[in-house]
Amino acid sequence: MSAAVAPSSTRARLSLRDRVLVGFAAIAAIAIAIAVAVTATTHQYQMAQLDERLESFAGPFVVDQPMQRLPRSPSDDLSRPSDALRGFLAADGELHVVLAPTVDDAGDAVPVVDVDQLSPTFAAVVTAPSSDGSGDFRVLARPAGNGWDVTALSMDSVQSASQRLIAIETAGIALMLGGLGLVAWWMIRMGITPMRRMIDASSRIAAGDLDVRLEGAGRGSETAELAGSLNAMIATLTDSLRERERSETRLREFVADASHELRTPLTTVLGYSELHRRGALPRKADQTDAWARTEAEAGRMRRLVDDMLELAKYDAEPQLAQAPIALAQLARDVVADASAAFPDSTFSAAGDELTVTGDADRLRQALLNVISNAALHGGATVAVAVERDGGRARVSVMDDGPGMAPEIAARATERFVRGDSSRQRATGGAGLGLAITAAIVQAHGGDLDVESTEGEGTRVTIALPLAAGPPATPRPDVPQ
Repeated sequence: MSAAVAPSSTRARLSLRDRVLVGFAAIAAIAIAIAVAVTATTHQYQMAQLDERLESFAGPFVVDQPMQRLPRSPSDDLSRPSDALRGFLAADGELHVVLAPTVDDAGDAVPVVDVDQLSPTFAAVVTAPSSDGSGDFRVLARPAGNGWDVTALSMDSVQSASQRLIAIETAGIALMLGGLGLVAWWMIRMGITPMRRMIDASSRIAAGDLDVRLEGAGRGSETAELAGSLNAMIATLTDSLRERERSETRLREFVADASHELRTPLTTVLGYSELHRRGALPRKADQTDAWARTEAEAGRMRRLVDDMLELAKYDAEPQLAQAPIALAQLARDVVADASAAFPDSTFSAAGDELTVTGDADRLRQALLNVISNAALHGGATVAVAVERDGGRARVSVMDDGPGMAPEIAARATERFVRGDSSRQRATGGAGLGLAITAAIVQAHGGDLDVESTEGEGTRVTIALPLAAGPPATPRPDVPQ
C-alpha cells in the first residue's frame, strides 16, 4: 500500500516547472541512449564486415618458416590493389610479412600481436595495435606449424567512420538539447512563471489585499487572457465588497438616525402617558394639552414611518404610471401651490416647453419637495427654470438662502442628512425629503445634483430624459 502511494505523493510534490524539466531531461537521456545504441550497433556492423573481409583475404596458408618481405609480382594473381597484410607470426612473437598492402595510402606499420592471446589449435580474430602507434589492426591468426598464418586489415576506416558518427551524433544531440532548453525556457517564461506570479498574487488577494492584480505573459497568450478574466472578476468582487461595506455603513447610519428621530416622539408619548397614569394631570386643560402633544408626536412618527416605507418601495421596484408630461407646466403648477403654502417667499417659474415620460404624481411630489425645502430652509426668493440640455430636460431650483457646507451638500440626498447638524423641530423634517426626491428621479432614469455655497444659496438640479409625444396634464389635486 505504501509503495503504491509513494510515487503519486512524489508527483504531487513536483511543481509544473519541475515536471517540465524532468520531462525534458528524460527526453535528453533517451536521445543520448539512442545515440549510444546506434553508435555501438554501427561499430559492431562495421567490425563484422571487416572480419568478413579478413576471411576473404586470408586465402591459403603461407609457408611455416621465416621469410623476408616480398613485393607482389605483377604476374601474380595477388597483384590486384589490396589493403590486406599477409604474414607469418612466429611463436616468439616476430611477424614476417609475406604480402604487404598495395594501396596508395598504405604505410609501413605492421600489427603487434600478443601471442598469448592466440590459440595454438583454433583460429582467432583479435585487435592489435600498430608498430608505429598510428592506429589498430584487425588480425585473423590461424595456427600454421610453429606459428600462425596472419591476415591483417587496418581499422582506420572503421575508427574514422565511428568518430564521424560520434561527432555527428554529438552535434545533433547538442542542437537538440539546445532546442529543448530554449523550448523549456520559453514554456517556463511564457506559461509557468506567469502562473507562479498569478498564484502569488492570488495568495495576497486571499489574504485581503484586494488592490493586487494578476499579470499574464504577453498580449494574446492564454495566461494573459486568464489574468484579464480574473482581474475583471476581482474588480467586480472588489466593487461588490466595497459597495457592501458602504451599504452596511449606510444601514448603520440609517438605523442610528431613525432611532434618533423616533426617540424624541416616543419619549414624549411615553412621558405624557406616564403622567396621566399617575394622575399628575388633574386639570382638564393639562390633560387636553398632553393629549394634543401626544397626538402631534404620534403624527410625526407616522410621517417618518411613511417616508421610510416610501423609500423602501423605491429601493425595491417602484410602480410608476408612465405618461408624457409637460414639464414646464408641471413646474408652474407646483410653484403656484408653494406660493400659497409659503406666502413669505417669492417664487418664479420660467423655461422651455419640454416633454418627459414619467409618473406625473411622483414628479410633482419630487418638485414640491425641492421647492418647499428651498422656501423653508433657503431665502426669500426661489426661482425655478426648465431648460433643454442635449437629450435631457433640466429643472433648476435656486434660492438665495444661507446655503450649506460643501460636505453637507455632497451628502444632501442621503437619508437623514439635514442642512444643519441639529435636530431642532424648527428646522423642519427628519432629512428624508431630498432622499425621496432623489429616489423618484432615479426611478425615472434621471439625476439629481445639489450645489451650494455658504452665504450664497443653493441650487438643486433635476435632469430627466426627454420623450416625444403629447404631454399629459398633471393632477393638481394629488395630496402631498
